[in-house]
Amino acid sequence: MFTRTRLFFIFAVIFFVLIFIFFIFAKDSRNQLTRESSSSIHGFAESGDVVFLNDFNAAKEQAILERKPLVAFFTLSGNESCKRSFELFGNQEIRRLAKYFVCVSVDGALSSQICESYKVNSFPTVMILDAEGKEIQRLAGKETKEQLSIQMHIAIQLSTSVNKNKIR
Repeated sequence: MFTRTRLFFIFAVIFFVLIFIFFIFAKDSRNQLTRESSSSIHGFAESGDVVFLNDFNAAKEQAILERKPLVAFFTLSGNESCKRSFELFGNQEIRRLAKYFVCVSVDGALSSQICESYKVNSFPTVMILDAEGKEIQRLAGKETKEQLSIQMHIAIQLSTSVNKNKIR
């Protein structure tokens, strides 16, 4: 009887250790999938908590409805600089600020008319636009999280002051 109890205890410990290891590896694989999906800049893209729409006109309509400014991220498919710049949106401060914006990813190869209308000819380019689509700020090339954060703060201040004036 003593040996059955001992065997049961050993199997129980092994079982719980295996379950623990399974959850650790399952969590790592979920994190890997999240990192892979956040580096995507095609169509619907997500970086951390920041969700990018892929339809510029739908994003403008949403911005008007929600009275939020837009962050338009102009990219080119397969461009390594664009992929690296996209990682800025994984920054905690940028993610926090992005909640006050409608974010849209615009592929320059697929949306050449939009790029022409905003005179975007270098990639990556991050543009901050008001809800109607008018340019507030443009960051072309390799920007830093500090530059983007400052411009996002300015856009938030401008949009809240404009919205307050419209309400009065």
